[in-house]
Order: sequence, then structure tokens, then C-alpha cells
Amino acid sequence: MLARVPRFPTEISPKFALDALARIAERWKLKQQDLPALLGTSPRTVRAWYKSPPARLDGHVLERISHLLAIYNALNAIFGTPFADEWVHQPNRAFGDRPPIELLRSGGFTELVDIRRYLDQAMLG
Repeated sequence: MLARVPRFPTEISPKFALDALARIAERWKLKQQDLPALLGTSPRTVRAWYKSPPARLDGHVLERISHLLAIYNALNAIFGTPFADEWVHQPNRAFGDRPPIELLRSGGFTELVDIRRYLDQAMLG
């Protein structure tokens, strides 16, 4: 697992958040151009953050990263590796037979939360 998911997104330091996101992107075999959609921001902004991490990230970006960390941790708790990293690329009936990564790449916050809720329910169930 990457780390304990903070209770509140504001508890995440920008450097930790961006490092964690980079590790998730590597594990999920994402491309650099996927990150802006996952974070709900522009490609230029994401490139700037990785060149020089800001002192503070916007709350909506930290919230998105917090959800991505929770999704990553839930997948590893449910499936373990290596399937946890492959799961995001597999078609899933719960998401209209689309791979979850397609939903994440859409940039929609609702889709991000839906995937997290789905996995939270799986962990409880």
C-alpha cells in the first residue's frame, strides 16, 4: 500500500500528493497526458507542479488525489498485486462494461467518486 489515506484532503502535503500520484500513474501505466484529467486541471499546470511542487495545492486537486489514493489502496486490499493494477484497465459491468480508467480519464469528479464508492462497498461486502 502507498500510505494511510488522510481523513481530510488538506492533511496531504503537495510533495507527498504529487509523488503518490506519480507512483499510481506508473503502476496503472498511465501517460503524462492522463494526469490533467485525473486532477481536473490543465496540462500546463500539472507540468509546472512536477517541475517545482507548489507550497499548496487547491482543495479540489487534493480531494481528487485523496480519492485516487483511496481507490489505489482499496484495489490492493481487495485484490493484491498484480491484479490490483490491472483492474482499472479491465471492462467492468458496474461501469457500463467500460474500464474504470476510461471514467477516470474523462475528468469527471462524479466518476471518480463512483469508482471509490464501488470499491468501498466491495471492501465492506
